[in-house]
Formats: sequence, structure tokens, C-alpha cells
Amino acid sequence: MVIRSRAFTLIELLVVIAVVALLAGLLLPALGAARRSARATACLANARSLALCQTLYANDHRGALADVGLAHGGAGDPDLSWVNTLREYYANPAVLRSPGDASPFWPEEQGGQGQTINGAHRVSSYAMNNYLSRTYNPGLSPREPWDNINKLPVPSATVAFLMLAREGEFAVSDHVHVENWGQGTQPPLRASQQAQIDAWGGPARSFASRANYAYLDGRAALHRLDVVYTDFATNRFNPAVAR
Repeated sequence: MVIRSRAFTLIELLVVIAVVALLAGLLLPALGAARRSARATACLANARSLALCQTLYANDHRGALADVGLAHGGAGDPDLSWVNTLREYYANPAVLRSPGDASPFWPEEQGGQGQTINGAHRVSSYAMNNYLSRTYNPGLSPREPWDNINKLPVPSATVAFLMLAREGEFAVSDHVHVENWGQGTQPPLRASQQAQIDAWGGPARSFASRANYAYLDGRAALHRLDVVYTDFATNRFNPAVAR
């Protein structure tokens, strides 16, 4: 008896290819979403680590908080920056960079395009809340800056670090100027010029934009902008009103 092997017909082969393509179409978006979620989680861990470093620094310096030193536009004093003063508290410099940060202002040796603003490169994906700065505080009431954790009414409700804008003059800074964000319909647009408020989802330049924020108790969370900032009287940056 002769045994004949049966090969795939063209129709069967096309069916198999169609099934594989369908499965790939279903799985790839899920895999992409999983990778994005993993990067957002790693970014959240970075933000939390920086907030913990800030509290450890305060514990070692009678409550004084690390300052900022890199002005937007490329000027400033790097020696004053929290990026340098907290260095002994974060073991790995990788904590300074979010996994989702592809800003062109990173140096080429760090995977960026090497662009600069007045000669300055990007040094961190994260910015400090300038209400906590001695050097670049808003100068609003109270005139004495909120530069010591013991001065703050509710440290656990006060944002310490947020995500820095990837483009524009603030991309090479180490802080934001929250007092300039305004009220009404202005905050999403103005905030987006300083902070990457849509780093992890939501529409751009919107109160629904989503990014990671870290607090002075070492807690960090993914928030919509309107959770941390609505207007001058309702926000988690100004310690006088943060709740």
C-alpha cells in the first residue's frame, strides 16, 4: 500500500496566516499597554525614591529641605540643586530619569540628541515644587519660604516632586514655578509648559492629563492634574492650602 503525505492547500495556508495575523493584532496592543504600564510603574518608583531622599535629607538637616539651583533657560547654580545635594541619598543615578523620557535635551552619551538651552543639558526627568525652595520660591505670603519640613502644615499632602516638561525652556531646569499656573481655564496650558502633565496618559494640556506626583511623606501616585492643582486656592503645591 502506498502512503501519500498530504500537504497544505493554498486555502488552508491562507487561513493559518489569517489566524496568526488576527492573534497578533489582538495581542500586540495588549503587550504595548503592558510595557507602558511597566514604565509608568518604574517612573512612579523613581518619584517615590526622590521624595524619600528629600525626607531623609530633612531628617539629617534639622528639617531643612534640599534646594533648587537650575533656572529655566539654562542659568543657575548647579551646586545648589537638589540633583547634587541629594546625590548621597539616591544610590543609583538612574532614578533621575523616567523610563518614558525621550527628551532631546539629554546628552548624547545618555541617549539624547544632545540639544542644549544656553549650553545646558537636561539633568532629570523630575522637578521640585518651587514652593519648597529657598532660592526660587514664589515670594508669596508668608514671605519666609516653606524650606523646612517642620514649617509645613501637612507635609503628607504637599507635592515634593513632579514630572518636568520634556520640551521648552524648563526642560533643563530642576523645578517649576507653580505660582504662574493661574486659574480658570489657564492652568493646564501653563502647567504643560513647565511640567509633563500628560506623561502617562490623558489628553494633552488638560485637567484630565495624567502624570506621577510624589509627596513629602514618601508617597507617590499617578494623578490627573485637577487632583493636584485646580487654582490658586485649591492645590497641593502651596503648603498654605495643601490638604
